[in-house]
Amino acid sequence: MLEQIRKCQKCGLCFNQKPLLDNEKKCQVFWVGLSAKKTISDFEIPLSPDTNTGMLIQKIENVLDEVTTYKTNLVKCVPLNEAQKLRYPNKKEIDSCFVNLQKEIEELSPKIVFLLGEKVYSSVGKHLNIEFDKWDNFDYFYKEYDGAYYIPVHHPSYIYVYKRKRIDEYIKSIENIINLLLHSGQENNLSLG
Repeated sequence: MLEQIRKCQKCGLCFNQKPLLDNEKKCQVFWVGLSAKKTISDFEIPLSPDTNTGMLIQKIENVLDEVTTYKTNLVKCVPLNEAQKLRYPNKKEIDSCFVNLQKEIEELSPKIVFLLGEKVYSSVGKHLNIEFDKWDNFDYFYKEYDGAYYIPVHHPSYIYVYKRKRIDEYIKSIENIINLLLHSGQENNLSLG
């Protein structure tokens, strides 16, 4: 499945850098960022622990007991401006790559899909026709869709830069929702914090 994504050329961003993908594996938790970053080696994965975002995700994963995870982005390739600097992907690029995210989710069957930041959750909501409730402080709300729980959360980089003193609260809130949804089989929409 990932081989098909590796060969994708729908939007042309692949000419900046080939699609950045994690190692294919069935998982319980999916982390979805906005777009790939420039890589230094062929062994890098999305949301790398070498970044502030990846470092915070790794801290969350470290407190979880044997939970399998997969990291990806809405846009698998790196969007660059004329000066070859990282930029936000545009609507066309997100729309072109969305089918790749759907393939990953379908193939890897996560129970929980974390949508990192407002740009990610609003794009996913638009494509899947889901109206998400935005978080309230560190209370996060989920929607069940096609057998998985989709959960918009603050982008880890936002927490790292603007809410650094509250990193432990952020980690604990996400840990709590993972434990609740993976271990209790809850069906109702609720908040945790």
